[in-house]
Amino acid sequence: MALKFLLLSFSFATCCTNKQYRQKQAFEIQISNPSMETPRIHTQFTVKSGHLCYGELHNIWHGASVEPVNGLTNAMPQSSGTVIIHNLDYNVPAQNGTWNAYQLLDTTDEHLVGWFVAHESVDVPQELNKILRVSGSPYELDSGNRFNNEETAAEGVLVINRYDWGEYDERALSEVQERGQNEESDPSTYVFGISVGLVDYAEAKPEVRFWKDIPEDRRGEERRPHGLWLHVPKCEYRFGRFGFNDEHNAARSFLLFSTYTVFTQTTIAGMQQPLRKYESPEERYQRQLREGFDFRGLEMLDLFLLDVKPAEEDLLGPYAEKERLFLEADVRAVLQQKANSLDFVDPWRARVELLLNELLMSYLERYIMPQGGSFDTVLAAAEALTPQQTKDSTLNSLLFKFLTQPHANPIPDLDATAVANRIRAFLLSRSREERSLFDSDEYVAGLCRCLAFLLGEILEIANFASKDGGRFNIMPIDIRIAVRNNDGLFSAFKFSRVFFDGSE
Repeated sequence: MALKFLLLSFSFATCCTNKQYRQKQAFEIQISNPSMETPRIHTQFTVKSGHLCYGELHNIWHGASVEPVNGLTNAMPQSSGTVIIHNLDYNVPAQNGTWNAYQLLDTTDEHLVGWFVAHESVDVPQELNKILRVSGSPYELDSGNRFNNEETAAEGVLVINRYDWGEYDERALSEVQERGQNEESDPSTYVFGISVGLVDYAEAKPEVRFWKDIPEDRRGEERRPHGLWLHVPKCEYRFGRFGFNDEHNAARSFLLFSTYTVFTQTTIAGMQQPLRKYESPEERYQRQLREGFDFRGLEMLDLFLLDVKPAEEDLLGPYAEKERLFLEADVRAVLQQKANSLDFVDPWRARVELLLNELLMSYLERYIMPQGGSFDTVLAAAEALTPQQTKDSTLNSLLFKFLTQPHANPIPDLDATAVANRIRAFLLSRSREERSLFDSDEYVAGLCRCLAFLLGEILEIANFASKDGGRFNIMPIDIRIAVRNNDGLFSAFKFSRVFFDGSE
């Protein structure tokens, strides 16, 4: 019986921030050009001041009101209420000269889904490939980093997310509104879509004055010598990526896209091949296996679980291999009890089994070891271990049942006697009591049945997590998701050092 669980709203399958892996899979998104197609320039403008301002009108005004930023800004993510943002000043150093703007079109019907703007010296397909490899759409798999970090800085990419600009930052909003720009607050003039401007720093404020009296969706129709307005209709939530030169001292490109931009079906105007190669879930999974994708899920924990990690001194393990409780045949017996469960795959099979054993051994050491000399009967120990047993379907009630009725509902093909003997050896090796409940065959048999039940729960929930993540075998990341997203399991196993830090 699977415990009720809920996967986190963020899909952990997208949480690939492994640099070596992404370098290996870069060819999957690289644009080849066998027919020598040429990206079609839509419009141009000139940068002369060595800096660009960007964003909505008030963002641009703010960017022109502060000192020019030098080099690739150190805009690291930080919490702001319930979201994570980057604090930006809306200007960047930029290469002087002519910049070309290219439309990004959906390959199915050629409607506009984004913009790419680059200095005339830039190889457009190559630059786009790099940006999408380092930090593409957060709504697509294997899309790189979602926030600025050391890796994006090393690659020369500045990440701008939906909460980083526009109406989410109100600096200079009053200055722009005082000059007549009030359409943002007037529902009758609202235009569905995303818009940003790019303009030479030296010309930013005059350009804002010019654009403020033109409807947002028509500003791009006006050709300006030192700036341009980018509008994408029928979409929402703007995302931007600046690409910097090799020295990281000046931007040379800018990518604008929305939640509706699907790069596996998006191309550059004048070309036909999509910017990213489409893969079926099976193809993607098999490629990840070939290329050494890190299926441990540790980066997922680093990003989302640090606030619930126990203190270092409270973590338990890792344990010696000879102390493992459930051997390969035992794990398989529990797995086979679960209908329609996925299997393991080499070389990850041994790592999954190690992680499972580490969880179970930490549970014994944290919760069972203190009971050895404290209780005289199995019933007393069971009641202390499971203080809330009133509901038939709760974890505590099920553990109480299996601890007090160890021979009910045996698991076919599980060598329960051998597992129980290993559990006893594990406990006795750490016990200081001359006589304890660990000498009781009935108690140890109950512990064996409880651990087998917990193991089955982990595997059943991990099975769902694996399918949800587009994997076709149970991996360590699925074990970690299963434990983290179930309150009962996380409470039982959160003191495992290997769960948080890994060693598998």
